[in-house]
Amino acid sequence: DLFFSTPARLKFLKTDKAEYAAVKDTIMRLAMAHPDIGFKLSHNDTTTLTLAPQADMSAKSLGIRLDDVLGKDFAQNAVPIDVSRDYVSITGYAGLPGFDKATAQNQYLFVNGRPVRDKLVTGCVRAAYSDLMPRDRHPVVAIYIEVPAQEVDVNVHPNKWEVRFAREAEVMR
Repeated sequence: DLFFSTPARLKFLKTDKAEYAAVKDTIMRLAMAHPDIGFKLSHNDTTTLTLAPQADMSAKSLGIRLDDVLGKDFAQNAVPIDVSRDYVSITGYAGLPGFDKATAQNQYLFVNGRPVRDKLVTGCVRAAYSDLMPRDRHPVVAIYIEVPAQEVDVNVHPNKWEVRFAREAEVMR
């Protein structure tokens, strides 16, 4: 009866390697969302990721953090984004068309400082690159969207990964 009182969700845990990868992905996304905070990840008594806090939330600090998390390849193969229209502000970096991956795992999206996996924004990214890369390839992007808090619903999904914009058409534009 060693595991008699363990939580029912314990049976849904994956392998140690898969759980570590999920934790690392979460830490990386949080680190990209908040470059002014330092992060340290340890696994089996070994430090696997150390990210020093940056001075502020400026574009320069964000660039340094993205270099640390995504690597120098991303920095050398990405262009900055800085657009404001109506109530939407979009900043970040978009990978060049030749710098792509086999999956969309390297598309990092943030809404008001929250890491998200939003179908609307992912669709917009796919459409933007549609003429520039094959269908089975995915661009590497780090996109930061800022909208007034009342214009976005963060309670769409239990894990809070998805959001719903009040004016989706304006965000898509």
